[in-house]
Amino acid sequence: VFTSYNGVLMDFALQDYVRHRDNKHLSHIPGSYGLPLIGKTFQFVVNPYRVLDENYRRYGPVHKASLTFQKFVVALGPEYIQQLMLDSERAFSARMGYETPLGDFFAGGLLMRDFDEHKFHRRIMQTAFKIDAMRTYTDQMHPIIDQQVTSWERESDFHFYPHIKTLLLDVGAKVFLGLDMRGQETQSLNQSFLDMNEGVLALIRKDWPGLLYRKGMNGRRELEAFFMGLVPARRGATGKDMATFFANEKTEEGEYFTDKVVGEHLIFLLLAAHDTTTSALTMATYYLANDQEWQDRLREELRGLHSTELSYDVLGKNVPDLDHCFKEVLRLNPPVPMLMRRTVKEIEVGGYALAPHTMIQISPLYTQRMEQWWSNPHSFDPDRFAREEHKQHSFLWAPFGGGAHKCIGLHFADMLFKCTLSKILLNYRIRFAKQDQYPGRIQHFPFAKPMDNLPLTLERLT
Repeated sequence: VFTSYNGVLMDFALQDYVRHRDNKHLSHIPGSYGLPLIGKTFQFVVNPYRVLDENYRRYGPVHKASLTFQKFVVALGPEYIQQLMLDSERAFSARMGYETPLGDFFAGGLLMRDFDEHKFHRRIMQTAFKIDAMRTYTDQMHPIIDQQVTSWERESDFHFYPHIKTLLLDVGAKVFLGLDMRGQETQSLNQSFLDMNEGVLALIRKDWPGLLYRKGMNGRRELEAFFMGLVPARRGATGKDMATFFANEKTEEGEYFTDKVVGEHLIFLLLAAHDTTTSALTMATYYLANDQEWQDRLREELRGLHSTELSYDVLGKNVPDLDHCFKEVLRLNPPVPMLMRRTVKEIEVGGYALAPHTMIQISPLYTQRMEQWWSNPHSFDPDRFAREEHKQHSFLWAPFGGGAHKCIGLHFADMLFKCTLSKILLNYRIRFAKQDQYPGRIQHFPFAKPMDNLPLTLERLT
């Protein structure tokens, strides 16, 4: 039986998997759920690597666990990332993997679509991520980054995380939405994102007055109204921002995608690009403040380019040390520590038969620190990418996932990271503002950052 979705024939039998509850009959899988209801959720949130490593050593690479208030099969290692990401048997649903924690907040985004529907919706983004568009985005970013980074030296009590978050939201408003936002507009949009992120972590997941989940959903509703209000004005218009590109993509039948569809994709992509790159730059600065030698090395490479405005092509080809730094930061702190799926049919993983509707997690965070693959895996060492440690297995380094669901914005994230970090390093020597900041306490969810928001001393370079 088939049904039509925006002009695309979808297999109704395949879509029927969304109606089923999770399979929790996992007695044949080794492992332990821990405490009733909460499992090992709190230990996992505080130190996810430690919990995963303890389970790996005790039960093996494939085991069951109760993490984030859900019961999962956990599969640790590059071979399992490869199996789930390539999904040659079309057995794993991303939508149902994330439905419980994120379904209400990212409804309609690429993350919440599967198989042919997912492929169809990536079409909306095809023009926005072509090379010519990326070159334009780079040109749009530089003035915003210049203005804000050079203003930081006037701050008396400088904390990196909130400042980089504001900077990247302003960049996102320009590149994604074609808007020059400052002051109250930026603060309001940022607050909506913050509220939504808090809602994602709510323990009581009901949209009821007074609850954190309601606060998160209100943030989502405010974002939805804001984004969907942009779309009609962009129909038939010319522009170099993603909202205009998205609004003017058409189906094979020559019809525009609806305002709701375009708005939902913009919400998800702006959040994904904004918060993940904020985390990556914060953690990079944390490592570089501790490692002055690497800081000098990157600065020397950048000065050797003899340009303060680094183009998309230069950033993509002529900065190997900066590229390795980016990769190493994402190895240590991948933007999504755990990737979740749910089976849509019976499938074997690691020698165990998993029934349909079984939740399963794979972990870039753990895989990218496995001692049997990486030398000194917990150390910041960008040169490991020059040594090509990551090439021992094609999914050993997988912060952007892979296969059909590989992050469509990975080249954008790479470019935004390099544009911003290069400007910071060419303007300042960065040092910790306090003693004993390294190693510091790290918040891992929803995205990695030091718990103290990274106070720094910025020494202006001449």
